[in-house]
Amino acid sequence: MANEIQFSHATGKTAYSVIRDQRSGFVWSLSGGSSGALEGFTSGNWRNYAISATEQGVSSYYTANFPVAAAPGIYSVLGKEQAGANPLQTDASVANGDIHWGGSTVFPLSDVATSGQLGTFNPIRLARGIAVSGFMFKLVSSADHFSAFTSGVVSGQIARDGGSFGALQSGVFTERGLGWYRTDLTSGDLLATTVALTFSANGISGGSADQRDFFLVLQRTSGQ
Repeated sequence: MANEIQFSHATGKTAYSVIRDQRSGFVWSLSGGSSGALEGFTSGNWRNYAISATEQGVSSYYTANFPVAAAPGIYSVLGKEQAGANPLQTDASVANGDIHWGGSTVFPLSDVATSGQLGTFNPIRLARGIAVSGFMFKLVSSADHFSAFTSGVVSGQIARDGGSFGALQSGVFTERGLGWYRTDLTSGDLLATTVALTFSANGISGGSADQRDFFLVLQRTSGQ
Protein backbone atom coordinates (compact mmCIF):
# COMPACT_ATOMS: atom_id res chain seq x y z
CA MET A 1 0.00 0.00 0.00
CA ALA A 2 1.04 3.63 -0.41
CA ASN A 3 -0.05 7.23 0.15
CA GLU A 4 -1.92 6.44 3.37
CA ILE A 5 -0.93 9.84 4.81
CA GLN A 6 -2.77 12.68 3.05
CA PHE A 7 -3.19 16.37 3.81
CA SER A 8 -3.84 19.70 2.08
CA HIS A 9 -1.37 22.59 2.11
CA ALA A 10 -0.17 25.44 -0.11
CA THR A 11 1.38 24.31 -3.37
CA GLY A 12 5.12 24.19 -4.00
CA LYS A 13 6.19 23.57 -0.40
CA THR A 14 8.59 21.06 1.12
CA ALA A 15 6.40 19.02 3.45
CA TYR A 16 6.77 16.04 5.71
CA SER A 17 4.85 14.15 8.39
CA VAL A 18 5.62 13.00 11.92
CA ILE A 19 3.91 9.90 13.33
CA ARG A 20 3.23 9.13 17.00
CA ASP A 21 1.76 5.99 18.55
CA GLN A 22 -1.24 7.08 20.63
CA ARG A 23 -0.77 4.24 23.11
CA SER A 24 2.80 5.07 24.09
CA GLY A 25 3.43 8.55 22.69
CA PHE A 26 6.55 7.17 20.99
CA VAL A 27 7.60 8.66 17.65
CA TRP A 28 8.30 6.73 14.46
CA SER A 29 11.99 7.10 13.67
CA LEU A 30 13.88 6.22 10.49
CA SER A 31 17.17 6.03 12.37
CA GLY A 32 16.82 2.27 12.79
CA GLY A 33 17.02 1.68 9.03
CA SER A 34 14.73 1.99 6.04
CA SER A 35 11.81 0.35 7.81
CA GLY A 36 12.18 2.41 11.01
CA ALA A 37 10.84 1.81 14.51
CA LEU A 38 9.12 3.60 17.38
CA GLU A 39 11.30 5.34 19.94
CA GLY A 40 10.94 7.73 22.84
CA PHE A 41 11.07 11.34 21.69
CA THR A 42 14.54 12.90 21.57
CA SER A 43 14.99 16.49 20.36
CA GLY A 44 18.25 15.71 18.63
CA ASN A 45 16.60 13.02 16.51
CA TRP A 46 13.98 15.28 14.89
CA ARG A 47 15.41 14.80 11.41
CA ASN A 48 14.88 11.05 11.78
CA TYR A 49 11.19 11.59 12.52
CA ALA A 50 10.45 13.41 9.24
CA ILE A 51 8.66 11.23 6.68
CA SER A 52 8.85 13.08 3.37
CA ALA A 53 5.57 14.03 1.69
CA THR A 54 5.12 14.61 -2.03
CA GLU A 55 2.71 17.04 -3.65
CA GLN A 56 0.43 15.55 -6.29
CA GLY A 57 1.23 17.80 -9.23
CA VAL A 58 0.36 21.38 -8.25
CA SER A 59 -2.80 20.32 -6.46
CA SER A 60 -1.88 21.61 -2.96
CA TYR A 61 -2.42 18.01 -1.82
CA TYR A 62 0.43 16.03 -0.25
CA THR A 63 0.81 12.32 0.38
CA ALA A 64 3.29 10.09 2.19
CA ASN A 65 3.60 6.39 2.84
CA PHE A 66 2.71 5.06 6.28
CA PRO A 67 5.48 2.76 7.59
CA VAL A 68 4.51 -0.81 6.80
CA ALA A 69 6.58 -2.09 9.74
CA ALA A 70 4.30 -0.34 12.24
CA ALA A 71 2.19 -2.57 14.49
CA PRO A 72 -1.61 -2.31 14.28
CA GLY A 73 -2.99 0.61 16.28
CA ILE A 74 -4.09 4.22 16.23
CA TYR A 75 -1.44 6.79 15.30
CA SER A 76 -1.42 10.58 15.38
CA VAL A 77 -0.02 12.14 12.21
CA LEU A 78 1.26 15.71 12.04
CA GLY A 79 1.87 17.47 8.72
CA LYS A 80 4.75 19.98 8.72
CA GLU A 81 6.18 22.55 6.27
CA GLN A 82 9.97 22.45 6.11
CA ALA A 83 11.35 25.98 6.17
CA GLY A 84 15.09 25.36 5.81
CA ALA A 85 17.51 22.82 4.43
CA ASN A 86 16.60 20.25 7.09
CA PRO A 87 13.50 19.44 9.18
CA LEU A 88 13.36 21.37 12.46
CA GLN A 89 11.03 21.21 15.45
CA THR A 90 10.16 24.85 14.81
CA ASP A 91 8.76 24.07 11.33
CA ALA A 92 5.13 25.17 11.02
CA SER A 93 2.44 22.52 11.56
CA VAL A 94 -0.02 22.54 8.65
CA ALA A 95 -2.24 19.50 9.27
CA ASN A 96 -3.01 16.83 11.83
CA GLY A 97 -5.19 13.75 12.16
CA ASP A 98 -5.33 10.08 13.13
CA ILE A 99 -4.68 6.90 11.17
CA HIS A 100 -6.20 3.59 12.20
CA TRP A 101 -3.55 1.16 11.04
CA GLY A 102 -4.35 -2.52 10.59
CA GLY A 103 -0.79 -3.78 10.17
CA SER A 104 -0.70 -3.70 6.36
CA THR A 105 -3.26 -1.09 5.38
CA VAL A 106 -5.54 1.59 6.77
CA PHE A 107 -8.84 0.00 7.69
CA PRO A 108 -12.02 1.90 6.85
CA LEU A 109 -15.08 2.28 9.05
CA SER A 110 -16.88 -0.28 6.87
CA ASP A 111 -14.56 -2.93 8.33
CA VAL A 112 -15.67 -2.39 11.92
CA ALA A 113 -18.94 -2.96 13.71
CA THR A 114 -21.72 -0.56 12.73
CA SER A 115 -25.45 -0.55 13.33
CA GLY A 116 -25.32 -3.63 15.54
CA GLN A 117 -23.42 -5.67 12.96
CA LEU A 118 -20.14 -7.48 13.29
CA GLY A 119 -17.12 -6.46 11.27
CA THR A 120 -14.52 -8.88 9.94
CA PHE A 121 -11.38 -6.91 10.72
CA ASN A 122 -8.54 -8.65 12.47
CA PRO A 123 -10.82 -10.81 12.64
CA ILE A 124 -14.13 -11.02 14.52
CA ARG A 125 -14.93 -14.71 14.40
CA LEU A 126 -18.15 -16.66 14.35
CA ALA A 127 -19.92 -14.30 11.98
CA ARG A 128 -22.55 -15.51 9.54
CA GLY A 129 -21.00 -17.24 6.54
CA ILE A 130 -17.39 -16.60 7.62
CA ALA A 131 -15.20 -19.72 7.87
CA VAL A 132 -13.31 -20.35 11.11
CA SER A 133 -10.02 -22.20 10.96
CA GLY A 134 -9.13 -23.96 14.18
CA PHE A 135 -12.34 -24.05 16.23
CA MET A 136 -11.16 -25.42 19.58
CA PHE A 137 -13.09 -27.40 22.18
CA LYS A 138 -12.18 -29.50 25.20
CA LEU A 139 -13.48 -32.97 26.03
CA VAL A 140 -13.53 -34.58 29.48
CA SER A 141 -13.94 -38.21 30.47
CA SER A 142 -17.48 -39.44 31.10
CA ALA A 143 -16.06 -41.56 33.93
CA ASP A 144 -15.47 -38.59 36.26
CA HIS A 145 -16.65 -35.60 34.16
CA PHE A 146 -13.38 -33.86 34.93
CA SER A 147 -10.27 -35.59 33.56
CA ALA A 148 -9.03 -34.51 30.15
CA PHE A 149 -10.12 -37.01 27.52
CA THR A 150 -7.17 -37.94 25.31
CA SER A 151 -6.62 -40.27 22.34
CA GLY A 152 -10.22 -39.90 21.31
CA VAL A 153 -11.92 -40.61 17.99
CA VAL A 154 -14.13 -37.56 17.66
CA SER A 155 -17.30 -36.99 15.70
CA GLY A 156 -19.37 -33.86 15.37
CA GLN A 157 -22.72 -32.73 14.04
CA ILE A 158 -24.28 -29.39 13.25
CA ALA A 159 -27.81 -27.99 13.00
CA ARG A 160 -28.48 -24.66 11.32
CA ASP A 161 -31.43 -22.36 12.03
CA GLY A 162 -33.28 -24.97 14.06
CA GLY A 163 -33.02 -27.69 11.41
CA SER A 164 -31.99 -31.32 11.69
CA PHE A 165 -28.48 -32.34 12.70
CA GLY A 166 -26.04 -33.42 10.02
CA ALA A 167 -22.33 -33.88 9.49
CA LEU A 168 -19.89 -30.98 9.54
CA GLN A 169 -18.56 -30.18 6.09
CA SER A 170 -14.96 -30.62 7.22
CA GLY A 171 -15.37 -33.56 9.56
CA VAL A 172 -11.65 -33.59 10.38
CA PHE A 173 -10.61 -33.43 14.04
CA THR A 174 -7.09 -33.04 15.41
CA GLU A 175 -6.05 -33.62 19.00
CA ARG A 176 -3.98 -30.74 20.36
CA GLY A 177 -3.24 -32.08 23.85
CA LEU A 178 -4.65 -31.78 27.39
CA GLY A 179 -8.07 -32.88 26.16
CA TRP A 180 -8.31 -30.14 23.52
CA TYR A 181 -9.33 -30.85 19.94
CA ARG A 182 -9.72 -28.65 16.87
CA THR A 183 -11.73 -28.68 13.69
CA ASP A 184 -12.46 -26.22 10.89
CA LEU A 185 -15.91 -24.71 10.47
CA THR A 186 -16.53 -23.86 6.81
CA SER A 187 -18.43 -20.86 5.51
CA GLY A 188 -21.20 -23.31 4.59
CA ASP A 189 -21.34 -24.64 8.16
CA LEU A 190 -21.81 -21.09 9.45
CA LEU A 191 -24.17 -19.80 6.77
CA ALA A 192 -27.01 -19.42 9.24
CA THR A 193 -28.35 -17.14 11.96
CA THR A 194 -28.22 -19.82 14.67
CA VAL A 195 -25.98 -22.87 14.85
CA ALA A 196 -26.01 -25.82 17.26
CA LEU A 197 -22.85 -27.92 17.48
CA THR A 198 -22.37 -31.19 19.32
CA PHE A 199 -19.18 -33.22 19.69
CA SER A 200 -18.63 -36.69 21.11
CA ALA A 201 -15.71 -39.09 21.27
CA ASN A 202 -14.77 -42.67 22.06
CA GLY A 203 -11.33 -43.66 23.28
CA ILE A 204 -9.02 -45.84 21.23
CA SER A 205 -8.49 -48.04 24.27
CA GLY A 206 -12.02 -47.73 25.62
CA GLY A 207 -14.02 -45.18 27.51
CA SER A 208 -15.86 -42.16 26.17
CA ALA A 209 -16.10 -38.42 26.59
CA ASP A 210 -18.97 -36.30 27.83
CA GLN A 211 -20.88 -34.79 24.95
CA ARG A 212 -19.79 -31.20 24.28
CA ASP A 213 -22.45 -28.82 23.01
CA PHE A 214 -22.41 -25.25 21.69
CA PHE A 215 -25.20 -22.92 20.62
CA LEU A 216 -24.09 -19.94 18.54
CA VAL A 217 -25.93 -16.84 17.37
CA LEU A 218 -24.14 -15.59 14.25
CA GLN A 219 -24.54 -11.93 13.37
CA ARG A 220 -24.23 -10.68 9.86
CA THR A 221 -21.07 -8.82 8.92
CA SER A 222 -21.15 -5.36 7.41
CA GLY A 223 -22.07 -5.63 3.74
CA GLN A 224 -23.99 -8.93 4.04
